[in-house]
Amino acid sequence: MAGLRDAALIAVVHTLLAGASAWFWLALVGAERGALDAALCAAPAVLALVLSSTSQADRRQYVVRLLACSAMLPVLLVMWAGSQDPVAGAAPAWPGLAPLARPWLFFTIWAVLHALLFVGTIWWLAAAVTRVEAVAGIGRVGHSFLGQRLISLADAGVPIDVSARAGAGQWLVNIRLPASPGRAHKVTLDIDETAAQVLVRERLSASGAAPQNADEASLRSPGEPSFDPSRPDAHWMSGRTLQATMIEPDKLAAVRLDLSGGRVLLPDAPPSEPEAIVTLLCALVTRSGYAWQPVIGRSPR
Repeated sequence: MAGLRDAALIAVVHTLLAGASAWFWLALVGAERGALDAALCAAPAVLALVLSSTSQADRRQYVVRLLACSAMLPVLLVMWAGSQDPVAGAAPAWPGLAPLARPWLFFTIWAVLHALLFVGTIWWLAAAVTRVEAVAGIGRVGHSFLGQRLISLADAGVPIDVSARAGAGQWLVNIRLPASPGRAHKVTLDIDETAAQVLVRERLSASGAAPQNADEASLRSPGEPSFDPSRPDAHWMSGRTLQATMIEPDKLAAVRLDLSGGRVLLPDAPPSEPEAIVTLLCALVTRSGYAWQPVIGRSPR
């Protein structure tokens, strides 16, 4: 898939740039640069290349592996490079860049650029990897017709509330979560007939909600349980999260829909889990002639 190939390419390029910056620092301060040092600088990119050739059967885990490699290994690499001492009597490779050889300046600039590149990658992947093209050979319906189909999902027993928003072709889908008081999962769908796509924005929110698992309840940072075991767990939490659900192709193909004009009939029991409902929405959109295009942007109201 194009999005996964692009994710692999970005991870390799990101780690190559990190290796090049570590090598540049060694030359800048006159540290030793032997074969072992070159191998260490190239190691993150080599690992990213190896990970890019691993199985894509689980698309989410594939992307997580690449992101972990491009996020953490460059940090470890520059920490190693920054700990190397200049060779006695060796002159820096570029005397004109001597002001940049100050560790606080060089590594501050590096950290900012690394963070910007990583956040930009996440932002881009949210759209590229999660896009689902329209089903081939199916004529595209009008935005009002697709809106009728969305509304009919609630009539078919899907636990959602569908309402039109201010603009033409804009719909808000509120997934009902009866077992999770204080939590909400909303999906906005902006139907763009000209581009033959539906822009999808998801927002998860919690307001005074009880934690659902130990990770949500924990108020400790990584490593703190060992030296701060007395810190209590959270009893309620609040916050908002924007996300882009990665649709699994096999689950999407398994969705059965009977489209009869502006109505949708479900041969199987309506889904109740949020992820399954989002997959159902994707199936309806792509089988109505539109591409499913998640984006990270302004959250629904």
